[in-house]
Amino acid sequence: MFDCITLTVPASVSALTVVRLTTAGIAAQGGNMDFETMEDIKTAVYEACYAMSVQKYVPERLELEFKQGETFHVTVTGSGELKETDGNMPDLDLCNAVLTTMIEHVRVDVDENGIRSIVMHA
Repeated sequence: MFDCITLTVPASVSALTVVRLTTAGIAAQGGNMDFETMEDIKTAVYEACYAMSVQKYVPERLELEFKQGETFHVTVTGSGELKETDGNMPDLDLCNAVLTTMIEHVRVDVDENGIRSIVMHA
């Protein structure tokens, strides 16, 4: 078991495979969740990072913080300079709906430039 693990990756769709695989490994370290829950966490973290990587204003990096306790917590935060892209402003209702189908407790923090962080715990 661990207290806190952090991972920083470029806010790029090409980095999301690393996020997905790392999330699976970290979730497996907890040891107290079933396979379906681990799959849901892995997919939700991927989707959260994807949403932050394809929006109108994309941060340089995504910082992921994983915490294990009575529940499994993941925070995805955008950091660094924002870069304007051809993406769209995120549909927050859709983002929240997709994430809450996999993880019950989700908070999406936004500002005028889009999603800044997503906090999930299962």
